[in-house]
Order: sequence, then C-alpha cells, then structure tokens
Amino acid sequence: MNSVATTFCAAKPEQPISVSEDIDALLEELLEDDYSNSPQPKTEPFPKGPKTEKLLWSHSGGRKCCPVFIGGSSVTNGVGTATSKRSCDQLRCTSCDFQVLMFDDSEWDVSCDYLFLRYKDLHVFQLENPTRVIEWTSEKTVCVAGYSSPRNEILELRLPLKLFADENKGLCAERDFKVVHGGFTEGPVRHLRHVPGSRCAVTNDGRSSDLQVWDLGGDDSDVIRRAGSVEGRSVSDTGSRIAARLSAPPQVLHGARSSDVQLTQLTSGQTLCKLDTDSAELLSSLQFVSDSVFLASCCNGCIYVADTRTSAAPQRSTPPPRSGDSVCWWSDASIASQLSSTRIVRLSSSGDMVVTDLRNLGGIVSQAQLDVQTHPCQLEDVSVSWSPVLDGCIAVSGFDGVVQIYNTRLWRTELQDAQPLFQHCGHMVLSEQTAGSAPIVVTSHLWHPERPRMLLSAASDGSVHVWDWVEPETTGDL
Repeated sequence: MNSVATTFCAAKPEQPISVSEDIDALLEELLEDDYSNSPQPKTEPFPKGPKTEKLLWSHSGGRKCCPVFIGGSSVTNGVGTATSKRSCDQLRCTSCDFQVLMFDDSEWDVSCDYLFLRYKDLHVFQLENPTRVIEWTSEKTVCVAGYSSPRNEILELRLPLKLFADENKGLCAERDFKVVHGGFTEGPVRHLRHVPGSRCAVTNDGRSSDLQVWDLGGDDSDVIRRAGSVEGRSVSDTGSRIAARLSAPPQVLHGARSSDVQLTQLTSGQTLCKLDTDSAELLSSLQFVSDSVFLASCCNGCIYVADTRTSAAPQRSTPPPRSGDSVCWWSDASIASQLSSTRIVRLSSSGDMVVTDLRNLGGIVSQAQLDVQTHPCQLEDVSVSWSPVLDGCIAVSGFDGVVQIYNTRLWRTELQDAQPLFQHCGHMVLSEQTAGSAPIVVTSHLWHPERPRMLLSAASDGSVHVWDWVEPETTGDL
C-alpha cells in the first residue's frame, strides 16, 4: 500500500534552484542511502496510530523543493528538484502551518471523507435560493441571482482572498465569500451577462424576451439597482439568450429564436443590427468570438455565424450526426487569439459531444460519447464550456450533481467513449440532503479566466463552490 499525504500543503520555493543545487541534490541521494542504513534519529511519540517517520529539517539544509512532488511509500523522500524527483517530506498546512505527516504502509479507512485531498483549494458559500447564473464582474468578484422564488436576491460576491494569496496562505484572514453589493429582483433570473468595462449587468427572467438592466453599484453604494429595460422582438416562454462585448457605449446581443436576434445599444435602445434569417429556431446560446463576429447556436444543433459589420446573410451549419427531434444541443466556442483557431463544441442531451473548426462547421475534428447520466433535459439544465487557459479542456454540468472535466486532445475523429479527466462531486458529498428530497443537480459552472484549474459551480441546494482541482498524475501535464 502507498503512504498518504495531503497535497494542499505544498510550500513554494523562495528562489529558483540553480544547477549547483541540482548537483547537491544528486549528492544528497548518496547521503540519504547512508542515512537510511544508519541508526535513525528518535522520532516523536505518536500514540494510538501507525508509526510516523520524519526527516529533520536540518537534514535538508533549509532548502525547498522545486518543483514540489507528492508521492507514496514507493517514492524516495527528500528535496525534490527537476533532476531528482523526490516526494517532499517537509510539507506544511497552508491554514494552520502544522507539518504534514506521512504514514507508511497505511491507507485511508473507508469511513474517511478524503474529498479535500483532490483540491488545491475548495471554498463553499450558501445562497438563500439556488442560482442558474454565475458571471464574472472582475478577477475576484462574480454576480449571482436566484430563480426559484417570486422575489430573489441578486448579489455580487467577492471570492475568498485566500485563493489569490500566492504565498503565506495560512496568514490570510479572508477565507470566506463576501457579499460586496446586493439587491432584489421581482421575479426569477435565468440568464445574466455582465457588460465588460462597466458596472452594468443585463438579465432575463426566462418567461419573456425582454431584458432587465442593472446598476451593480460602486464604492459609494453597496446596493444593486434596476436601471432600465430592453424590449424583445418576440413572445417567448423560454427567455432570451444574452451576449455582451466590450464597447462604448455598452451593447448587448439578445434573442430567443434565430429570427429575432438583435444587437441593441443599452443607453439609447437603438437596434444596431439583426440576424438576417427567416428561420425561427430556438436558441441555446449567443456568443461573441471576436469584436464583430458572433455565434447563434440553436437547440437543434445548427449554428449561425454572423458579422455585425455587414448585412450579408449569416453562415449556417447543419446539425451534427445523430441529431433528432428529441435531442437538444448546447454549444460553446473556445477563446483564441486568431479567429481561424476557434473550435466549437456541441453537446447533446444524449451525451454525444462533437468538436468542429469554425472554418468548417460541417466537418468533425473529434467526437466522443461522454460518461454522463442521460435523461430528458430542459434547455436551461446543461452547461458546456471551454477552458480559457487549459488547451482542449472542457467542463460539463447539469446532467447530475457533478461537474466533469474532459480533455478533448485525447479524442479522435471516430466516435469513442470518453472518461472525465476530473470530477467535482462536492455538491453531492457536502450536501445536507434529507431522505426523500430531490437529488442535487449542478445548475451552473464557470471557469476562472486566468487561473487554469479554478472553477465556480452552483447547485440546486443553493450551494456555490469555488475549487482549484489537482490534476491526476496519470493524465500527464496540460
């Protein structure tokens, strides 16, 4: 059996390790062989448990591992370097600063909840009502709003500052979410977009195509106030999809069906352009892929590509293979410096995922059958999104109480079964669910725009998690 150690306690190097220090590490291996064969120093007593063995700090000469390696009893302990991959034996907890202990020839008891071992960070916040929307308003703040009551909160939350403390996390006092601005909506919020470069958010209640405009407040006020509205072009019982781009004055793209998509200037209410199509296909999402090009993704799997600078008819793709009347599709476009490098992912309610190139929406770059619990889904249930930092990684949620991460770089053009790279099961594990209550379902998720493995997720019990996952060793570096 392998020994076990908590992986969230790794220390960071104070300075880069030089070539001479790498040579020292090789010499230390020889010294440690002699050390292991010599009489061991007396360890501190540890009653009522397995024997623990600690290497004195003085033996490492005060040096730190760079990079930090975590391993079991089959891995040599010591100071890890690029040329000497040793399991760090001087880990300390980032919260309490206690030393992390290692127990040889032992394993966790089946009753142990070791969920926290799979994360670098995991923080939890409880809303009064569940949310389907999580939207960044800055690097450290998000906007959320309820949907399950006649009157719901709309809040701007600041993430725990401990997440952003690169050093001495244990000394950071801010370990909880904080409400920085808040208000109330007279109705549900099922779609929300922050307008980049402003303190403005736009919402939709999911019952009409009209939009509500909100002032998120500032340094002089902690209240989120209703600031106006935008009238939609059609009657809709599914609500409008919304997309926003950085512009002055602020503009939003919105619509419930492909035939009523329009770009509206918020300050004047002026319609700047419309999607030129007579087809009234129900939309699953709207998204800008550049300053002027946007995608209108439909529930039947079709995608329109249009440019706000021209009145030319949009490009329309055909549905992916295995589409049918009972299948609903969700889509997302990757963030790319060049428009020609943009990839489109389409996920069906039956678990089929197809990756295509923006330049050839009819072709298939790769595809897979996901390991999800397929069942009849509503349009608002499922979310799929590309990672803005990790190349080829996609997050999927809404089928159950789990957020799954997939690595599409491992897929081929032929259909194959795909297993997730990582699964966040925290909403189910940490839930205080009672017998007979409805199962917990993830209602939304969101990648951090800069931190590779940090995501936020929300669930039907009102819980909001921010988590920074640790990549399993078997998957290789991303």
